[in-house]
Amino acid sequence: SVTGVQTCALPISALALIASACSINVERNVDGSLQVKGEITAQALATEFERDPDNDSVKLSINDGVMLLDVEGVDEEGEYVANLRIELSAVDGVLVVNITEAFYNGWTVPDDMRAEFNAEISKEIREAVEENPDATLVSLVADNNKIVTEWRIETEDSKGS
Repeated sequence: SVTGVQTCALPISALALIASACSINVERNVDGSLQVKGEITAQALATEFERDPDNDSVKLSINDGVMLLDVEGVDEEGEYVANLRIELSAVDGVLVVNITEAFYNGWTVPDDMRAEFNAEISKEIREAVEENPDATLVSLVADNNKIVTEWRIETEDSKGS
């Protein structure tokens, strides 16, 4: 069973929401829109994954647009070790999260299951975008064990200009 991989993979879609959790800087642009810069470290993100009661140990690194996530824990199936390679990027103003490799207890997670995880993550991100249609991801840098994002938030002022 790959339940543990699903458990630790699905919260990745929360990156769009968590990305400003560590530090945030808000500035008003000349047109009235807001420029929001957020930063989260690999350690702070690992702490978010550790909130899942099934996860006993979380190791996370971020470099060159890639997040490597190693999780050890216990679920209804017993002890597990999950390893994920996740590519992060901004495409057309939206966060893109792509699990390119996944292992569960040393076994390669099948491509169709990885595709299912990626589809679920994309769906959650799309739903978050629909809830916040005035927010556009301008840039994302995932390197040096941190994620730095810049968002443009439309306001009534910027929509009217």
